[in-house]
Amino acid sequence: MKSLLRFLLFVVIAAAAVGGLYLWKNTRSKPVDETTVSIAPSNRSLLTALDREFTTLVNQVLPSVVSIEAIPVDTVDPRLQMLRLLFGGNEPGARPSGSGVIVSDSGHVVTNLHVVNNASAVQVQLADGRTLPAKFVGADGPSDIALLKIEADGLQPLPFGNSDKVNVGQMVFAVGNPLGLQETVTQGIISAKGRRALSEAANEFFQTDAAVNPGNSGGPLVNLEGEIIGINNSISPQGQGIGFAIPSNTVRRVFESIRDHGRFIRPWFGAYMRSLTPQLAQQLGLPDASGVLVMLTYEGSPAEKGGVKPGDVIIEFNGKPIRDLIELRNRVAETDIGQKVAMRVRRAGQELSLQTVLAAEPTR
Repeated sequence: MKSLLRFLLFVVIAAAAVGGLYLWKNTRSKPVDETTVSIAPSNRSLLTALDREFTTLVNQVLPSVVSIEAIPVDTVDPRLQMLRLLFGGNEPGARPSGSGVIVSDSGHVVTNLHVVNNASAVQVQLADGRTLPAKFVGADGPSDIALLKIEADGLQPLPFGNSDKVNVGQMVFAVGNPLGLQETVTQGIISAKGRRALSEAANEFFQTDAAVNPGNSGGPLVNLEGEIIGINNSISPQGQGIGFAIPSNTVRRVFESIRDHGRFIRPWFGAYMRSLTPQLAQQLGLPDASGVLVMLTYEGSPAEKGGVKPGDVIIEFNGKPIRDLIELRNRVAETDIGQKVAMRVRRAGQELSLQTVLAAEPTR
């Protein structure tokens, strides 16, 4: 009898142990009930305030962003339409569209040149629904920037920010009309700076992961101050989340020059140069292949006036190191005409400091 009681007691203890283990495992594996998760009041207030600030920023920016419709020549010229039909062509396709941003109270609109290139007419649709004809004021092909002008009341221009102060990782918003979807806002960060040769433009670019699609071209990339820090230009067809924007300082210089002179007047340095190669650097006895080799300077040019001589290797321009010819050209292009710039050059085994003042590019 005692042995039977001991056996039953063992069975009860074992069952209790197994049951306890089962309950413990179920308790640990049970999903957390999301309804029980709460946000601390202080954090909730912070998130609400942040959401309100983002909404306010977007509402301030949207009225400045426009939709651009470039009307091809063959949709307005009946002779071209007739020729198209006579030779078996199809009816004109959909009109290309893009984005732009109002940058002055006078109605100046900045966009990409490739958005309006070869158009017979351009129409601009404002955020309030008004559709207006736009006058083509001018453009600069190498930077892929075009300037339009509209006549309207109640315009809200966006200010330019300083793109030299943009940092990798900072938050940005891309605004435009991707795929014909007007007034679209996407948010991301600056992924990289100084990207090259990513479109027909000859600029360096900001890379961003803010969603950019066809139709965003010409629209602004804005910072948290509501300032233009770039103009969206292109995307990488091989990847996602890789968009590129022309820095605002480049855009501002092109805009101001076209507005004031009817064309973009480029800064001029006045030297024929080439990039170094490791082999050439070794032949010249240089420590590395960074810099630009000056082959000759043009008579009366800023380079000549600044004391630059053939054989010099320019390693720094306006306080920024120079890796190659593309970088030097970009540094010259982003410098204001009449601005004094400092240079460092290698000459006969020594480093020298020189200065010059950039001039306007001579007319041809």
